[in-house]
Amino acid sequence: MFSMTDYQEYTQIFGTYSLKMMLLSFLVMGFASYTTLVLYERMLKPSIFKRGVWLVLTSLSLAFGVWSTHFLTINSLLLPIEIHVHYGWAIICIFPIFLAMLLTFQLVQSPLKARSRHIMAAILIAIGMSTMHLLGMKAIKLDAYIGIDWKLVVASNIVGGLFAYLAIRGVNQLKLGGISKVFATLYLTVGTLAMHYFVIIGTDYYIEEGQALRESVMHMQVMNTLIGVGVGLLLLGMLLTSYIDGYVDYWLKYFDVLTKLPNRRNWERCLTDEVAAGDVAIWSFPDLPRINQLYGYSEGDIILQQVGELLAKWKPSYAHLYRVSGNRYLFFVDQTGRTVDFYKNLVVMQRDIDQLLPIKNQEMRYICGLAKADQNKSVKTLYKEASMVVEQAAASHEWGLLTFDPTIHGMSYEQDVLRDISEALDEKHIYLVYQPKVKGAAHEFVGLEALLRWTHPKLGAISPATFIPILEQEGRMGEVTDWVIREVCRQIHNWDSQGIHVPQVAINIPGEYVIEPHLLDLLWKEINTYQLDPSRIELEMTETSTAKSTTQAIAAMKRFRRYGFSIALDDFGTGVSSLSFLQQMPISTLKIDKSFTDEVPAPAKKCAVLNAIIVMGCSMDLTVVVEGVERMEQVEFLLDLKSDLTFQGYYFSKPLTVPQFENWLAESDKQGLVHP
Repeated sequence: MFSMTDYQEYTQIFGTYSLKMMLLSFLVMGFASYTTLVLYERMLKPSIFKRGVWLVLTSLSLAFGVWSTHFLTINSLLLPIEIHVHYGWAIICIFPIFLAMLLTFQLVQSPLKARSRHIMAAILIAIGMSTMHLLGMKAIKLDAYIGIDWKLVVASNIVGGLFAYLAIRGVNQLKLGGISKVFATLYLTVGTLAMHYFVIIGTDYYIEEGQALRESVMHMQVMNTLIGVGVGLLLLGMLLTSYIDGYVDYWLKYFDVLTKLPNRRNWERCLTDEVAAGDVAIWSFPDLPRINQLYGYSEGDIILQQVGELLAKWKPSYAHLYRVSGNRYLFFVDQTGRTVDFYKNLVVMQRDIDQLLPIKNQEMRYICGLAKADQNKSVKTLYKEASMVVEQAAASHEWGLLTFDPTIHGMSYEQDVLRDISEALDEKHIYLVYQPKVKGAAHEFVGLEALLRWTHPKLGAISPATFIPILEQEGRMGEVTDWVIREVCRQIHNWDSQGIHVPQVAINIPGEYVIEPHLLDLLWKEINTYQLDPSRIELEMTETSTAKSTTQAIAAMKRFRRYGFSIALDDFGTGVSSLSFLQQMPISTLKIDKSFTDEVPAPAKKCAVLNAIIVMGCSMDLTVVVEGVERMEQVEFLLDLKSDLTFQGYYFSKPLTVPQFENWLAESDKQGLVHP
């Protein structure tokens, strides 16, 4: 391929265009563009596959589309000569556009300003397409000389870059809906086709004087086959990875990882007000926490697996088995008239469970609470009755197989709380209050912590110290946490619409819920729904919440940080984490427990541990938040230790309802607070 300076000895030839091939090139590029956007969306979501897998698939999809378009557009020009393909060069030319796409999709997610990264990404795409086209022309072997109008080549790059810029802007707006995706697909498709056809129009073909002409012959059958196979593989890969990812996501959401049994969420789908067909039985092992403390969590997990396998072994075909919390399994009978048969099965299960070593050695006891169906009781009622048996038996130290008796198993305070939790969320009896956080001597307002409160219509105000442990014990705290996340994101959006800027809101994440895949899914969904920056959500986790599986907890924290969320380690100094694990935790904030500040100001010896924690946190480049400050002298003393500490406590403000916080913020100028 070269530009000729003297054409007098040559004859220019002209070709016609095949509308069929032009349409095919449009369809292939359109399909590849749409597939790219679908894969890019998937890349931004939590997934069982690493982000790098989605990045490669996304880049490969668009690179394949551009590469295919190059050869299809050439195939659409029917010249009166033979055309062959050099398949070595044909394969090589896909690499520059693939590399350009990899860099582009990395750049789009970079922290640079939006316009800068969009322009740079568009230039990358234009360079990648031009390089691919020049190398791709080396793959075309024809009995003619080629002359190029470089002005049109430059124009094609400008056009391609412009459309790429518009497409990339659309890529960042995919969360706005399908219209943005359609326009982004069109921009990518039209831009790529325009760039290639501009170059073809700007290319002249010459043959020697007297050279015989013939009908157009394209020896591109193999290339066309490769493109067809590529389209099929692209479609198959997209469907397969999405299916696998969706299936694993569903499995993790609705099944217990340890025992492979359906989990609480799965059971809650059956928990209705319809009349129950059969009985409900709950197996509870209340001594499991003690086993975990004595022998370690791995030993406790082994026991749970053994119990799960044993129960699954004797599970009758007419019943379903679930693991509904850390130490509880549940049977639900879905056929009528099975009460006698089911009770016999429970007796057999009891006999085998008695042979498990920890139970045989009387290190661990169990309760099986059975609630029998009748013509009036709903599934919810049976579940409550079985729960009452388990709760009251544990409180009175009764063990074994027990059947619900309304004269014995009344409603306890804990069961009142559990029974009313769903209604409390719906009726706003549970609500959020927000406690401000203030930084440094300048008293700069830097954020809030969302805290739960419950005013029960019959029991009155219930302390979080009372209802949160009950909910955690019964595995209901995840449900409440989901509600908190939705409510906080909605409230931040409301404040934004009112012109009230709250830099960040902290949400407490309970116990093992930290490692639930559902948590990241929900967080990502909510921040996209309300168009929030993830950094405006801080996830507070305690040391004890990471104690059971530190490795899993650290992996979960890394995922949260990768998606832009802040992580705070709460109540530091009161838990069980070692300093080596603290170094591994990808936290951004360290919160010092109130117990360390209660006695300050105090002599240096008494404050040594507090001072060491502050120094350590600052050396790790963490934001250090001191909780529980209630007096001015505490603030002054702590500021002398470190001038840029962040404070949270009654000295600045008690936890406030939304209207109270808005009033507090409006009047904060009088207190000398600095607004963000």
